[in-house]
Amino acid sequence: MTRLYYFVGGPLPGTAEEFFRRLSAAGGPPPGWSIYPHASHDGNALHVVEAASVDEIPAHLGQFADIYQHGPIVEIARRT
Repeated sequence: MTRLYYFVGGPLPGTAEEFFRRLSAAGGPPPGWSIYPHASHDGNALHVVEAASVDEIPAHLGQFADIYQHGPIVEIARRT
């Protein structure tokens, strides 16, 4: 069973071009990731992630660790 998580994050100022280059080289966001850019165009986006465990998220983000920042990763309780 997968779980649902959210966090807000984006490339550090001045690193967007390098971030998107690396993201493209990695094949884009992993399956199960929905990304909603902020309307303010501040470089951040809401990420909603369906994953088997929270550990999958930092595993993907680790390849951008030097140029990417994000807030807490929060699990979303599913309605039953």
